[in-house]
Amino acid sequence: MFKFLVKYLLLLTWVTAVVACSKYSDGSYSKNADVSANNDETQKEDAMFSKLNRYSEEPQTSKSNDEINAPDKNFANVIPGYNITFPSDHSSHPEFAVEWWYITANLTDKQHNPYALQWTLFRFATDNQSTPWANAQQYMGHVGLRDGKEAWFEERFARGGVGNAGISTSPFNAFIDDWQWLAESSLMFPSSLEFTIDTQIKVNLDFTTDKPFVKHGEQGFSRKLRDSEQASYYYSQPHIQVSGEIELPTGKVEVSGNAWFDHEWTSQYLSPLALGWDWFSIHFNDGTKLMLFNMRHEQAHDFWSGTLIKISGEVIHLSEQDIQAKVTKRDKVEQHLLPLHWSIQLPKHQIDLQIAPMQVKQWNPGIFSYYEGGTVISGSHSGVGFIELTGY
Repeated sequence: MFKFLVKYLLLLTWVTAVVACSKYSDGSYSKNADVSANNDETQKEDAMFSKLNRYSEEPQTSKSNDEINAPDKNFANVIPGYNITFPSDHSSHPEFAVEWWYITANLTDKQHNPYALQWTLFRFATDNQSTPWANAQQYMGHVGLRDGKEAWFEERFARGGVGNAGISTSPFNAFIDDWQWLAESSLMFPSSLEFTIDTQIKVNLDFTTDKPFVKHGEQGFSRKLRDSEQASYYYSQPHIQVSGEIELPTGKVEVSGNAWFDHEWTSQYLSPLALGWDWFSIHFNDGTKLMLFNMRHEQAHDFWSGTLIKISGEVIHLSEQDIQAKVTKRDKVEQHLLPLHWSIQLPKHQIDLQIAPMQVKQWNPGIFSYYEGGTVISGSHSGVGFIELTGY
């Protein structure tokens, strides 16, 4: 959510300091933590970090277009033609600058009450030489839960190389402290997810799927701007069936539903003229899946891209010419005026959608803040989904 991480190189020193001072040997931030005036000022100063939730942004210096499009010389380049393979590419890619493993889930309990859940592990890298306690890999974890009325969120930081956070492959295991996504094998599914939020929430979920992974863009090479090499490697598993239990302040509930997994990695910096990101994932009631994203730019038209996954399994790349979108209503959330209501059409596919938030208050109030939460889909197709908004 992006499915993020602007100016992360400038903040790694600060992150490491947070890591050293935490009770977990990592940083932790929850919704109920006191957000002081000093923190407000920090967020203002680092506004460019929170603008692009899933992508890194280059420093604000004067560069040529070729320099802007190029990755850091010390990191690997994202290029067309790379063959994403499974399960090997479920693992970490430390030769790239930034990476994330992103789960969003739309769930209901036995009384049909809705829940929207997020679990994300981000990896950042520097080109510094690694030692066990000065590792080039740093991690950030985000978890969130919404129940239609309330929203819970927590954020953690950890360094790599000392066992606090990371990715292992045999079996697949993505973790930061006791937030853990653990599979039975290297194949990622079946698997289980466990995490807590600020001692108020405890989540235990089981994941299964019987459908293949989906590669976005050009067989996993996902461009982020027209006529540009700014891109990432990006694939998803949109067909996850979920069952399990959530412990709320009011008691335990059994839940089930659908989840969406994104894995993305890159070293290419976005232009400093990039304004932000709108991302959508949708589970239609008939089994069709849809992913859309919009990159907003100061000096160019919005750049839309997406993927439509039909019930038959056919995967269709959507170009900006295939997508018509407009904001129908904005709401103010935590002092941010946000486009939470959308009208989106895919004329070639007879899809005409209205997207509304499951609940308005779904702001993630971390040190790096953004909007992420559940949606309700109506129109030619019905369903549920997720929305991520950055840069507002």
